[in-house]
Formats: sequence, structure tokens, C-alpha cells
Amino acid sequence: MRSTSEIITHFRETVGDVPPGLTGASTTVAGSRLYLFGGSLAGGSDRKLSSDLYALDLDLWKWEKIIPAMGEHAPPARYSHTLDFWRNHLVLYGGLGEQSSSKRTEVLNDVRLFNLTTRRWLRPSRIFHASTVPKARHLHLSCISVDKLFVLGGKDSSGDELEEVCVYDLVKKEWIQIQPQLPKLKATCALVATSQWYVRTPPQDIDHPDTPMPLRYSERATSKSPCDMYLYQGNSGQTLDVFSSSSNGKIAKKSTHHTAQLPSFHSPCGAVLGNSLILAGNHPIDGMNQTFSIWTFDTNTTKSVCIDTGDVFQHGSWTHGFLWEVHNKFVVFGKRGEPLGDPSGETVLNWDAVVVVDLEALGIYQPPVLKLSTAAQKLGLKSLAGSHHTDFDFICDDGRRIPCSRKTIFDRWPWLLDQHTRLSSTEASVKHQKRTELTITKTTLTSSQSYPVTMALLQYFYSLTLGTALQRAPAVLSHLLLISTEYYIPHLRALVTHAMHLALTELTADGIFEIAAACGCRSLQIRYVFFTWHPHLQHGSRLVSGRSGYTGREK
Repeated sequence: MRSTSEIITHFRETVGDVPPGLTGASTTVAGSRLYLFGGSLAGGSDRKLSSDLYALDLDLWKWEKIIPAMGEHAPPARYSHTLDFWRNHLVLYGGLGEQSSSKRTEVLNDVRLFNLTTRRWLRPSRIFHASTVPKARHLHLSCISVDKLFVLGGKDSSGDELEEVCVYDLVKKEWIQIQPQLPKLKATCALVATSQWYVRTPPQDIDHPDTPMPLRYSERATSKSPCDMYLYQGNSGQTLDVFSSSSNGKIAKKSTHHTAQLPSFHSPCGAVLGNSLILAGNHPIDGMNQTFSIWTFDTNTTKSVCIDTGDVFQHGSWTHGFLWEVHNKFVVFGKRGEPLGDPSGETVLNWDAVVVVDLEALGIYQPPVLKLSTAAQKLGLKSLAGSHHTDFDFICDDGRRIPCSRKTIFDRWPWLLDQHTRLSSTEASVKHQKRTELTITKTTLTSSQSYPVTMALLQYFYSLTLGTALQRAPAVLSHLLLISTEYYIPHLRALVTHAMHLALTELTADGIFEIAAACGCRSLQIRYVFFTWHPHLQHGSRLVSGRSGYTGREK
């Protein structure tokens, strides 16, 4: 029998234009593609800098070397820079590069944008206010919060540490803030991360106490309400500072956590997913050896937990990880059988292979977004119950009809609209024979599902949530997962999966596993395995906290 650590991880080799081993390169993720720029070629006696841009298709694990469209705005080669993603653009800042004339190394201070659609580097922005332009730097940290690039620390041309936070407005294309209030930080032992999403929990409906607890949902951060930033430092006692930022870019420390449980990572990487900060990197396990590990920090409970990945990182060189947010997975780059560093002592980043860690299987994921306000949800359900503006019928397996608005359903179920549009004047109906049979005519949809399931489906289309007791019944959830999978309702599928994660109990576990297997919900299947293999973990044991959704070794 496979161990649980083996189930949540899998190894893949990458193909295509695989980049060479590099030091000082930087990456960022946009959807299901990872982008890599620059770095210094590893292994040579002389430092050779790169200005190459690569993209990795995370669905195919195939690298592509991008040749930018013709133009004179390509940035110079560099290393020890940062790369972020913003509104279909890569955002490149700083680093150490070569002067075009003398080829001597210089510290850079440019903010450069690459358009992912046109594959062009944009013209550098003009500087209007010299007083707000920070010093050139390398070995710094950066992150993007809404429309602002935050640059923390770094080293200047003299090698001195810079104790400041600099803010660049990506819309206005100008520096707007220099805040000299940051303690010294060592970038090779530090990490900054933020999210573009809040996780919200709607209040219980006090007028209807019999309704289930509303599902948590994701809400996009705004310029007026950006998410917190998390700064981890592991060079002088592990600390985690939490900062808030205002609309003008100023940051203020909210709290400090002394996280002695966390190891002192070298070149840490990580990101925020849901209510968890993911931290990963190499750290010493004895006087001679290092190992790569992945930890989570619960931003609500402030508990740190190590994810049990078995011995997958015990062999070879594993150095750089990133969050694949759209699939709730953490991916670690490396190479089996390779040493960790190059002759210069710097960490070599290899791109030949990856280990993929399924975070959703541990209950760590980004909840679905809220499509309608609570008031709009109630109004929609009231309209359905009152049969307002109806011109279409859903017919159940027992012949009962539920009248509804064709426009409401078609606007929220594009697949059905497409099928209905294909009906010609001579074709009376179209039938789909899957596990749920559907027959579509001009004015009806006949389903092989029961009245409760059909009503729950219509309640979803009218409210775009799962807020009623009927919808949250375990048997109904199973049928909704099947329908949403077979007939292309992705938001409903995400909501049902979310609800099933929360509804996992001894009574529902077997049913959830069976329907998850039938619908290809692998993460939900693995969650069931943890639940049934380790029933004692449901009560918050030392090894795994089933209640908070973690697995690993809690320190």
C-alpha cells in the first residue's frame, strides 16, 4: 500500500526548450504558464549573463524559449532581479546587468513590462519625479498588490543593505513611495508574499436559522482594500511580519510572529493560498546536509505545519518552488542526482524535472468566487419560488415540471444555450445519453434526475451559490457534481467540490469518494484517503490536523 505522502506528490520530467542551470534567475506564474527570465549560466569560470525568456506550459510540462517580437526595447541581460505578473504583463525590476558599451557589471533600476499577448517588451517609462526614484538594487524582494509593485530591501552598487520599501504604480508608470522603515533583511533568507484574494465567510441568516452555514468564498482585493503582505525572515531567528498597505502604497506593521517551528530556509519561496501562507526551501538538517521541505502557516490560527512529502526531496537538487494557484498545487523544480550549488557557492536552479504537491488534497485551496450578493441570491430564489417571468420548463424523472426563465438559465449555462441554438425548425429535440440523460426542446429540458436534484440545480442558476438546505444535502451534492461535470458548469463544479471538502464526515466519506472518482476529482479522492486511513486525525492529532485541513508534522 502506498504511503499518504506518495499519494499527494508526483514526479514529472519537463520537455522542450529546457533552460540551462542558472543562478540568480527569476520566475513568475500567469494562469497555467510559468515564465523564467535572465540569470547567470552555472558551471563556468566566468559569469555569463542571460537575457533569455522562457515559458513552461504547466499542463504539458513543455518549455518554450520565447523570441520577443522585433523592437528596440528589450532589457539587458541580468541576474539577482525579480519578476512578477500583473494584468497580462510580466514585470521585471532591477538586478545586476552588463553595461552595453563596456560590458562591466552594473546595478540596474529599471521597471520593464512584457506584454504576453503581443510578446513585446514595452518602452521604458520616463522618470518625472526624481525624488521618488529609489536607488538601483539587486538581491531584493518584490511582490505585486493590486496595481502596485512593492520592492523591499536589496543591495546598492556599493553592496550596502537598503532598509526601505519602494512602491511603483503600474497604472501611472511611476514611483510613488519610498518608505525608509524596513529593518535589514537578507534576501537569500527572506520571502515576501501577498494575495489578490480575500477569503470571506458570510454571516448566518438569522431570519432563517435552519439554512446551512454559508460557504466561504473568495473576493478580489481592490486598491482601496489590498490584502496583507507577509515577510518571512530566517537569518536571525525565524520571524513572520504581517503588513497592511493603504491605497497610497504606505505600509504599516500589523503583527510579528516568532515562528521558531519553521526552519531557517535558504532562498525561501512561497505564496498565499486561501488562508495559508506556503513556505518552502532548503534548510540544514545536520552539520553537512540540507533538505527541501514545504510548510504552511495558517493565517487565522498562526500554526505552522510541515507537509509530509516522504523522501521525494532526499535525492538530487531541489531548489525553487512556486504556487500553481488555478489548480491549488505547489510545484518544486530540481534535478535528480545533482549537487545543490555551483563552484561559486551559489544555488543552481535546474529546470529538468518537477515534483507536484497537491495542496487541495490537504484542504488547502482557494475557495470559489462569490458571483452574486446575498441580497441578489435571495431575490433570485424568491423569483424561482414565485415562478416569475417563466417561459421554459425543467421536467423531472417523475414528470413534474418546474417553470423557470429561459434567459436566466441560458445566461448562466452557456452549454445549454449552445444546444438550444442548434435546434432547427425541423428538429423537435436533441437527446444526450450520459449518466444523467437530458432531452432538450424549444421550451423544455427533460432530465433523468429526481425533483429534489432538479430543483437544487435551478436554485443554483437563480442564486449562483449553494445556500439552501436542499442543495447541501450529501446525496444532492453528489448528483450536482455529476451534472456539472458531464454538462460543463465549471462554477457549480467548483462550489460542489468546496462544499464536499467541508462536508466530509464518517457518514458521507464513502459516498463522496465514489462520486469524486466518477467525476475525476482526484484531490477530493485523496482527501477521503487521509480521512479514512487516519481516522484519529479528524480530532486534531499531532501529525495531522483534520479539522484545519492540514497534513504533515505539526511542530
